[in-house]
Amino acid sequence: SRDAAFYINVSERQLLRWRLAGVFVNGTHYIRKFPNANSALLYQVELCQQAMQDASSRNVETLETAGS
Repeated sequence: SRDAAFYINVSERQLLRWRLAGVFVNGTHYIRKFPNANSALLYQVELCQQAMQDASSRNVETLETAGS
């Protein structure tokens, strides 16, 4: 996560936020190195950068809100 955060130029905490928000999808943007919960995450940096770009280019008016 530290290396991916460095290459993407964000914090490790931001990577976690994007995983929790569904911007990064398990199996597509990252995988676990070993099949247990404490294993390190391996990121596909190019796919993560594309997902970040796609998420930031969404039209604000068409995004769903929690209250809707």
